[in-house]
Amino acid sequence: MKHSNLRSCVPHALAAFLLAGGLAASAQSLTLYKAQSSGSSVKIDGSSTIHNWTVEGKIIGGQFEVDPAFPLGGTPPAGKVNAKAKATIPVRSLKSGKATMDDVMQEHMKAKEFPKIDYELVGMNLKDSPKSASDPLMFDAQGKLTISGVTRTNAMLVTCDRADVSKLKFKSVANLKMTDYGISPPAPNIALGLIKTGDDIKVTIEWVTVLPKPDGDK
Repeated sequence: MKHSNLRSCVPHALAAFLLAGGLAASAQSLTLYKAQSSGSSVKIDGSSTIHNWTVEGKIIGGQFEVDPAFPLGGTPPAGKVNAKAKATIPVRSLKSGKATMDDVMQEHMKAKEFPKIDYELVGMNLKDSPKSASDPLMFDAQGKLTISGVTRTNAMLVTCDRADVSKLKFKSVANLKMTDYGISPPAPNIALGLIKTGDDIKVTIEWVTVLPKPDGDK
């Protein structure tokens, strides 16, 4: 290769190297919170022709990442927030207290084929600037929710308790329809006749995430 060609390639290669380094640094710049093994909960409320019903779970895995420039301990302005989140709920961790009902629920949710409920955040906006650093943060969140292999984008109002900025507690309520996720509302036959389950459900989430401790800390 001629020296002139070599000289012309060097700036381009250097620029590509610096760009790649910048992208890598950007990808690593978000502050990571991991799901805590205790304290989280999910509650699903529904109805049927004979009674209302509830199933509950205590396992929500995943992680939340946020721009370190976002003042979690202060009074951030309203607007778009640079954040990422992924959360996972094992279907078999949801329990009603009645084994027969759990079996029917898992069958209709296709738990063997799709053992997890997954959520991925795609956009987050702070609704209003909090009046004080002790007030919870209120977000409009858009995300992809996958249940029984069907993914739909939904919007939720999410409250974040950040009294301790090393532990973020997210709370939200979502009103969903089973049929939107390909789930036929159960209608089991029992001695009293056919029970019809309502299509509408209310999902209440409380998700606790924490800053990982530095290596060496107990």
